[in-house]
Amino acid sequence: MSGRCGETPGQVLADAGYCNEEDPAALEARGIDGYVALGREGRGAGKPDPEKQPARARMAKKLAAPEGPAVYARRKWIAEAPMGWIKEAMGFRRFSLRGLEKVRGEWDLVCLALNMRRLHVLQAA
Repeated sequence: MSGRCGETPGQVLADAGYCNEEDPAALEARGIDGYVALGREGRGAGKPDPEKQPARARMAKKLAAPEGPAVYARRKWIAEAPMGWIKEAMGFRRFSLRGLEKVRGEWDLVCLALNMRRLHVLQAA
C-alpha cells in the first residue's frame, strides 16, 4: 500500500466511496491510522452491525470520538480544493483517452498544468 512516493502513509482520510468492510480492515491490518466516512454527510449512514461489519463498526466509533470529526475535516481542504480547481477553473471533467495507462498519462498532464498555473500565480505575487 505504498503510494507513488514509495512510502506507506501514517494516516489516510477517505470519503464514503471507501466505506465497505474491506478497506478499513486493510488499513487496520497495515497499521495505518484511517478515517473513512461511512456515508454522505447529512444522509445518516446508520450504525454498522458489529457482528457483520466489525471494521466499519470500529470506524464509526473512531469517527464519533471527540477528535474524529476534526481529523476527518482535514480531508476537505487537502483533497477538495485541487479537485475543484481542476473541474471548475480548468474545465477538466472527463478523460479523453481510454485504458489505465493512457488515463494515468492524461491525469499527469492535468496535474502538471494545474501546478504550472499555480506557480505562475505565485511568482506574479
